Amino acid sequence: MLIDLFVRGLIMMIFVSGSVVISYYTTRVFAFLIPVAKISELFLWSGTVVISAGLLMGIAYYYVYHGFGLQTDIIRRKPSAGNKVVLTFDDGPSEVYTPDVLKVLAEKGARATFFMVGSHVEKYPEIAKKVIEEGHEVGNHTYGHITVPNSPPPQLAAQIMRTNLVILQITGIYPQYLRPPRGLYDMRMRRIAKLLGQELVLWSLSSQDWHSRANKASITRRVVERAAGGDIILFHDSGSLLNSEGANRKPTVEALGPIIDGLRAKGLEITTMQEFMDYPPEQTRRLSS
Repeated sequence: MLIDLFVRGLIMMIFVSGSVVISYYTTRVFAFLIPVAKISELFLWSGTVVISAGLLMGIAYYYVYHGFGLQTDIIRRKPSAGNKVVLTFDDGPSEVYTPDVLKVLAEKGARATFFMVGSHVEKYPEIAKKVIEEGHEVGNHTYGHITVPNSPPPQLAAQIMRTNLVILQITGIYPQYLRPPRGLYDMRMRRIAKLLGQELVLWSLSSQDWHSRANKASITRRVVERAAGGDIILFHDSGSLLNSEGANRKPTVEALGPIIDGLRAKGLEITTMQEFMDYPPEQTRRLSS
C-alpha cells in the first residue's frame, strides 16, 4: 500500500512539476517578446499558474477521452457499430430524476445503460429495480462516487465489489460494465475490472449536462449536432460536482426527448451497451456501404 501511494504521488509530482516548468519558461518567452519595458514578477508567476492549470486540464481531458498508450480494455466508442449509439446515465438512481428519465425513455421506446452508485442503489432500491424491469442495463459506478486515483487499493477494490454485490442483491443482475467517476481510472481499476469479468466503459461524447449553465437547448444542440454512429453518450440522472446528489438534472430530463428524436432523424439507432458490443461486423459493412 505504501509503495503504491509513493508511486502515485511520484507520478503526480512529475506531472505537476513538469507543467510548472514548461509554463514558467513559456511565460518568460512571452515576457521577452512583449515590447514592454518592465514586467513584474507577479505577472510572470500568475502567467505560470494559469498556463500550468491549462496544461493539466488538457492532459486530464486527453487522458479521459483518449488515454495514453494501447488501451484495448477500455471502451470509449466503437466505430464498427454502424449507426448505433448508446445513451448512458451516471450517478443514479435518484428518486427525483431517474423516474422522469425512465418515463421519457418509455415514451420514446428507447433503452439506456445506467451506471449506478452503490449507496444510491441501497437508498432507492425500488427505482433500481424499475430500471431493470423496463428493459435497461445497469453498470457499476463505485459505491461512494470516489476519485479512483486517490483511493488506496483496499478501498478501491471494496468500492467496486460492494457495488457489484448491492446491484446483484437488489436487481438480480450482475453488472457487466464498470465506469469510474469523472472518467478518472488507473491500472489498478483496469486490473480489478478484468478480474471481476467487467468491461471498463467511458464515453466519447459528453452532454455536459453537469455544467451550471446547461439548459435544455444547449444539451440538445451539443448532443444532436455532434453525435455519430459508434458514440457512447454521457448524461447524469443524479450527482453534482461536489456531492453525490443535489444537482438539478431537470434540463437533462427536458432535453432527452428532443435528443432521441434528433438522433433518430440523423439515422442513428439508440441501443444498450450489450447490443452495441455484439453488433455483427457483416451487418456493419452493409450499413456503411
